[in-house]
Amino acid sequence: MLVTRLKEVWKEITLLSTWIASVTGAFIIPLPSWHFTDENTSFLMKFGVFMATVLAGFLILFSLKNKFIKIWMRLSIIFLILFISSYTAYHFCREAKTLPYIEKDIVIGNKMLDKDPFEIFKESHGFLPDRKERMMIILGEPEKAWTKESIRFNRVLLMMLLFLCYLFSAGFIISFCNLIILYKEKYTINVEKKPATIE
Repeated sequence: MLVTRLKEVWKEITLLSTWIASVTGAFIIPLPSWHFTDENTSFLMKFGVFMATVLAGFLILFSLKNKFIKIWMRLSIIFLILFISSYTAYHFCREAKTLPYIEKDIVIGNKMLDKDPFEIFKESHGFLPDRKERMMIILGEPEKAWTKESIRFNRVLLMMLLFLCYLFSAGFIISFCNLIILYKEKYTINVEKKPATIE
């Protein structure tokens, strides 16, 4: 009796387990070092990850009522493309919008201040350090070189891209797991309906 009941709800158990794994995984995986550069960023990052997992939970509810393989095949492909696109955008954006400083990535801005410390350093020393070493000039304080508005804009942009990475990855995992479950159910039904051959 218990085994029969478990067979009926195994799909729901599998999907819920996948969702729980994505939730815990998102909080266990350490956030990128650049989010430590602002006090409010840590809260916003965790809130964004939480919202991504909540939206993924709604996708599970949608899967319980829609059991069409074509729909989940399309959703899996769409979420995979969106995840790859958002991750690629985040990777290049992180490379362009952050600079390393003492084992941390510091978010920089797009607009320089009138008194550019890098130009002053170049004029006084005759050279400009490599891009990865320029934060040493301003001691890891980007507000000395870039406007606060442009730094805030880049920080929000990075947070949004990382949020989309979490959201689309969770959506892909759930959609793909549901697709595998539906294919297994279809295969099992076809095997049961197949007439036995007489030898």
